[in-house]
Amino acid sequence: NLTTSRDIFVSLNPHQRPDSELVYRRQIMSHPQFTRETLAGRKAIKEEFQGKNGLWFCGAWMGYGFHEDGCRSGFEVATAINGVPLPWAAQEKENDDAAVMVLPPPDLAQFTHQQNNGFFRRLKHFLSYRIPVAICKAFVTSFLKGAITKGELRLRLNDGTTLSFGDKSEVGGDDQPVTARIFDDWFFVKVATEYDLGLARSYMAGQFVVEPLEKREKYHWSLCPAGSRDETNDVIGDPIGLTRLFLLFVGNRDLASIGARRSAKQHTYANALQNASGLAISKMGSFLNYLRFKITMDNSERGGSLKNIHAHYDISNDLFRTFLDKETLMYSSAIYDAVAAPPALTNGVPQPSAGLVFKGSLEEAQWRKLDTLLDRAQIQPGQSMLDIGFGWGGLSLHAARKYGCRVHGITLSVEQKALAETRVEKEGLGHLITFEVIDYRTFARKKENQGRFDRVISCEMIEAVGHEHLGEFFWAVEQVLKYDGVLVMEAITTPEARYETYLRTTDFINTIIFPGSLCPSLHALVDASYKWSTLTLEHIDNIGLHYAETLAEWRRRFNAKESVVRKLGFDDVFMRVWNYYLTYCEAGFRSQTENCLILVFSRPGNRALVPLTETRSVTQLKSLTKEEVNAWLEG
Repeated sequence: NLTTSRDIFVSLNPHQRPDSELVYRRQIMSHPQFTRETLAGRKAIKEEFQGKNGLWFCGAWMGYGFHEDGCRSGFEVATAINGVPLPWAAQEKENDDAAVMVLPPPDLAQFTHQQNNGFFRRLKHFLSYRIPVAICKAFVTSFLKGAITKGELRLRLNDGTTLSFGDKSEVGGDDQPVTARIFDDWFFVKVATEYDLGLARSYMAGQFVVEPLEKREKYHWSLCPAGSRDETNDVIGDPIGLTRLFLLFVGNRDLASIGARRSAKQHTYANALQNASGLAISKMGSFLNYLRFKITMDNSERGGSLKNIHAHYDISNDLFRTFLDKETLMYSSAIYDAVAAPPALTNGVPQPSAGLVFKGSLEEAQWRKLDTLLDRAQIQPGQSMLDIGFGWGGLSLHAARKYGCRVHGITLSVEQKALAETRVEKEGLGHLITFEVIDYRTFARKKENQGRFDRVISCEMIEAVGHEHLGEFFWAVEQVLKYDGVLVMEAITTPEARYETYLRTTDFINTIIFPGSLCPSLHALVDASYKWSTLTLEHIDNIGLHYAETLAEWRRRFNAKESVVRKLGFDDVFMRVWNYYLTYCEAGFRSQTENCLILVFSRPGNRALVPLTETRSVTQLKSLTKEEVNAWLEG
């Protein structure tokens, strides 16, 4: 039925990627949902199109979705084409008029209709599904009309209609529409009753995916590097599309905050009943999620922190190996070799840079980050170092190997400790490195640890502490730090303008991925240091954009190892959860609405930190031209 003389071949899950020039269309589908409407559609295909003009349809969806239906459907087409009946279905006698070429499928539709067509069943379905969907769909569409004013968001529904929101303008350098394919209308109920957490849970349940753009060159260059693998499949949809969806939300949210207001008014103080940003029906759901968060996910010393850490870091060491770099196994932001992209000109006026251009592998970038942390600590050969939240031991190993440091690491993850100790033994560094499962507060109370360490490094551990316990962290560090000691902290931080509201809400990360977690603001960290210790902030670096690239590379590696992940026992739901997590975070850093800071604290007058004020640390080199950037990439 296509106007072409070329034969058309449609394939599901081809063994080799088709030549992009020969691809007419790529369609994302989900497991068939058998309703009265779909059965009627299937019947229409068979009666109106099957076998017409050389067009044949077959697959499990032509039956009831089972593998046997796929076989039967294929047999039906094959026998219709060649006229040869299947051996077990051939007529036994030449005059047997009742013989069939393929055994017919059972009529499950009639059975289902009989079971579900009772008055009370239909009433229950009407009250528990149709009415909630209708009400919530009206709320969500009304909300999106006001929330998405820039760019374009499309929702493709099961009935063939498409809802569009926004003015189709450019948002964050992206001028292409974001299209979400809604497979289940209960999506509207989840979003309406739980807001952003409902969106996450709807995606986890497979109720929607984001569709890919028709041509890869339409993606923004920072999201889809040349030569990168297409990660789209029917389980997760387009993960780059998820990132684009979050960037669209962030761009429109931040546009709404612009206005001629005093700066103090920019700091919002909403609570859990106000955090739904205009989607009124979700306020109660958000409030209940917040109550659950506060009651069950506290980071107390008596088991709360241990339970929360176990929920994420102890799920499987082999899982993390599928996407972390192969050499350091660092589960934190890398620092790439990067320069700012040359600014574009609009009517001859230079515009802000479109982002960073990155070079090098994830492995190289993680080694650079480890060297940066040790440089900021101004660590010297033979010094003692405490690694709080040592992960799989990458930083501890590097400090011991490069500087001969005596390293003690503490953690609450049993699985991480086991693998880290195996790595230490393999490197022959057991005489320099010891690891311990213990809470940082308990560790600091031990008399033998008072003033014991020259340097304390905490790499993305502070997010597991919680706002109420930030002061306890700085108190603990001061107990174990020598007088001229240095604390280096790598921290994911939330902008001050949104921090007060963030404290009173829940989201996908602190509820599902890292239970009980919190990304503090820089002000909250400095304030906690001031109130609970004598430590002073001495130096700061922001590597947030490097984190966006790190997360994107983790996602690419994770999806490339899907077969390995599934062999570890993880299912479709987990594939969606992990992709949502990585893209959600990537969008936060890429939009610069989340930061990753390297902070240096010490007591006043610490001469060890003098090198951090050298010219190379406090000046900015001139930006490179487009030609210089291209030469740098080729070098």
